[in-house]
Amino acid sequence: MRKKIITALLLSSVVVSSIAKDDSEILVPRVRFEGDQFAQMATAIFAETLQDMRNKVEDGSSEKYPLGFFHTSTEPEGVPQYYNDMWSRDCGRGVIELARLGFTEDAKNISRYFLKHLNYGNHWGREIHVKNNPVMGHELDGNAWVLSAIYWTWLTNGKDKALGQEFSAGVAPVVGWVDSLINVSPYGGLLPSISELSGNPSTDYSVYSIFGNYGMYVALQNIAEMAADSGNSKLASEAGECADKLKKSLELLISDGKKSYAPEGCWFNGIDGRNGRAYDMSEWDGTAWPTWHWTRQLPYVQDFDRKDSYISGPFTGVHKASYALLKEWMGKGEYFRKYGFVSNSGWSGMGGRHDETMCGYGQGFFTQAALMADDINVYTKALEGVARLGYDGGVIEHLSYEKNPFVMHECFNFDNYEKSLDHTFGVNKLGRREIMENPGDEGNLVQEAEIIKAFSLVVGATCKNDTLVIMPRLPWLWESVECRDWPVVDGNGKIHRINFTYKHDRWLRRCTLEISGAEEFGAIDVRFGPFPRMIKNPKNFVIENSDNGSWIWYRGLKSNTKKVVVDL
Repeated sequence: MRKKIITALLLSSVVVSSIAKDDSEILVPRVRFEGDQFAQMATAIFAETLQDMRNKVEDGSSEKYPLGFFHTSTEPEGVPQYYNDMWSRDCGRGVIELARLGFTEDAKNISRYFLKHLNYGNHWGREIHVKNNPVMGHELDGNAWVLSAIYWTWLTNGKDKALGQEFSAGVAPVVGWVDSLINVSPYGGLLPSISELSGNPSTDYSVYSIFGNYGMYVALQNIAEMAADSGNSKLASEAGECADKLKKSLELLISDGKKSYAPEGCWFNGIDGRNGRAYDMSEWDGTAWPTWHWTRQLPYVQDFDRKDSYISGPFTGVHKASYALLKEWMGKGEYFRKYGFVSNSGWSGMGGRHDETMCGYGQGFFTQAALMADDINVYTKALEGVARLGYDGGVIEHLSYEKNPFVMHECFNFDNYEKSLDHTFGVNKLGRREIMENPGDEGNLVQEAEIIKAFSLVVGATCKNDTLVIMPRLPWLWESVECRDWPVVDGNGKIHRINFTYKHDRWLRRCTLEISGAEEFGAIDVRFGPFPRMIKNPKNFVIENSDNGSWIWYRGLKSNTKKVVVDL
């Protein structure tokens, strides 16, 4: 199933990698974190999880699964598992992360599978490989992520014009579907959803939700860019106009403190399609819980799909207020304060469902949100939670199906962890939340992909205009991050493979960056930190403050710079 990997060699302190000569040879990005025990766990989790994600991609050699089929689960064993399925939101997020990390051929094969399987005529359903009942055809967030996945595939394949034309023609029906929904929307152009991410995955009515609508707003901007660059002005105009309409529509989901339990100025979950009221309480297989303070109220984590790694844009104030609300609720749980474990619902519980504890929709979303907020104390704690959840090598006896102690499961069990039991298994009749049995599903795709995305934010290597930007977000006790063959896509869609080591020696009050492979960029900007809030700047650098720390910017370095040292 998998392809040949080119191995990076370390020679005389310089990483020398073979150049891929054909599509069967792939450079794999490597990351090593150093510092406390959680840095060591995170290093193994990234490497094993990335490989596990790649193993899910079919390369055409299987008689049972076609080229580009992307398995939602790792193994066809255990309960539950979705090995034979392609869930749209799982596969969409998975392709975005594979493309971002340079696996462009895999992303292209999966994207073409997407376009061959518009299984609801002009859009995708919850499960791409089959046609389901009408409820499954309202997977708004899945459609948004698949569109962004196709965009990222085009982007990281060098903005190839022929590929862009092919993809633009393929997604045109989906953009038309979105446009038709906007035009008949009873709620100012908002789009309907029946999905886990809107809180109603098994109902026969729609919710006009923030997470799915915001994701589609991001995706339409991506498609408009791809279409314009590829010469499809008609699609570029249609997608751009739809994005503009959704931007205006999203204002309807900002709470005024009256129509929703959410405080004024925060996002609320959505509008109930039956009565136009705020959908503040979910309905999910006979259970219910508050949805006005759950992790789906942090839709800005999807801005990273527009290459933005900060809280920014026209809704900055709403994003920050919503993050502050979720942070307050997360702090109410002793398991977050002790271990960094995130609750989907802000510790309200989800009516006995194991989804209370999902590694991607809960832990992943909130970790990304804290990283993008530069909230050092909180992302430090949340990354500790990621490390604890991904690593279960200390479990003496596994109660659930288990093959790899370093990959994420779909869900986990707080109370079992507290008692040194298998946290991937849900049986605990004395538990305070009555978690459902066996929340396992080792290697569930979207849960893995959201954690990989969080680690990409920690690494912090991007391109802005023609400048390489290095801005790692290390927890307080992590001392270094080393990257080999790390892909950074520039404005022209070219992937540059860079190697760098970023060290923070707190005992010396010194930061160091050693870097190679950046020569083709126009310049290098580096953000050093995090530091405590600083009141003095002895070197006259540019200081950037966050709520509980500060950073130093060193901008305009020459692209052939090999080493930078900052002493405080």
